[in-house]
Amino acid sequence: MASPCARSSGFRAAVAIALSLAVSGCAVEWTREHKLYCRMDETLGVRETLYFGRSIPGGGMVDDASWKRFEDDAIANAFPTGFTVLEARGAWRGADGVTISEPSRVIAIVHADDAASDAAIREIVKRYRSEFHQEAVLREHAAVCISF
Repeated sequence: MASPCARSSGFRAAVAIALSLAVSGCAVEWTREHKLYCRMDETLGVRETLYFGRSIPGGGMVDDASWKRFEDDAIANAFPTGFTVLEARGAWRGADGVTISEPSRVIAIVHADDAASDAAIREIVKRYRSEFHQEAVLREHAAVCISF
């Protein structure tokens, strides 16, 4: 059995290597694997939850007609198998440090864990930000077990 000092020096070496990579400018992506054990009658998928504020910076609001057009063109075309739209009210602090409360829409989309779906979600977020001059759209991404 190794002495506590020997085990400690191995840990120190690992930390030193990680720190030297970080300091040297090497990008290290830290991810955590989480095994989701789905039942036999379930499949593994991804749930995206997107939060869209409806206040337009500088004044105005994303009205129902504009939202419906965006929903039909951007979301329904990308995910024709379905999604859920929820009316909400949210608060958020922008880059200017001001917290605002605003009407919002929350979209839940369950899909396969693939590059095409990820690209479609990114495009939806990008388009909403651009079209309605939004500073951000919050995106939640979670592994889920799916059954119908």
